[in-house]
Amino acid sequence: AVDGVTLNIGTGSCFGLVGESGSGKTTLMRAILGLQRVTSGAIAISSIAPDASRKERARTVQAIFQDPGSSLSPRRTIGQSIDEVGELLGEARDALRARMTAMLRRMGLPLASADKYPYQLSGGQARRVALLRALLVRPRILIADEPTAGLDVSVQGDLLNLLQELRQEHGLTLIVVSHNLAVVRLIADDAAVMHRGRLVEQGRAEGIFEMPKMDYTRQLLQSWPRLPAR
Repeated sequence: AVDGVTLNIGTGSCFGLVGESGSGKTTLMRAILGLQRVTSGAIAISSIAPDASRKERARTVQAIFQDPGSSLSPRRTIGQSIDEVGELLGEARDALRARMTAMLRRMGLPLASADKYPYQLSGGQARRVALLRALLVRPRILIADEPTAGLDVSVQGDLLNLLQELRQEHGLTLIVVSHNLAVVRLIADDAAVMHRGRLVEQGRAEGIFEMPKMDYTRQLLQSWPRLPAR
């Protein structure tokens, strides 16, 4: 599904990974997180040992999944799900809850959100909760898989702006995985294009979108809907 992929991502930058559905983007993300078994080769991330446990990896790399609601237990309130972060970090519950309250305010979420179940949240709220839980771990790398999928255009813009603000505030390296070229073009510093499990192009996002070198990248860009100027 993914073969011989090496990504060069600058610390503190926003990196976009694009490609059509089935190109291997999500599989690569899951492998980086330790959620997908690697049949050959190794995943090396900064100072993390290739054989590091999933728990060790989670302290450095966190993710927001395409369907954030499904990554939250339907049997637990948002606050109860966030308590799991304390178990990972060995942090006292009261201290974690204090950080959670501050982060709820920063995310523009009502404090009462902590007492709600995932099904009681809108799509935009669920993504903000998933982002909140990930940031409470204090990761160095955040991966966002299709962060704007299924959201209204205005909500998409708000979420992307929030991601950029939080990246700068927390010194995060942000990786955005998407088949939405407009999203990647808007926020990414650098980008890579995947096709059938392989990287076909990698470099500055502006250069890839303005002057693609590979035929597949050009085909991908040509399939992007445009409105002609009048």
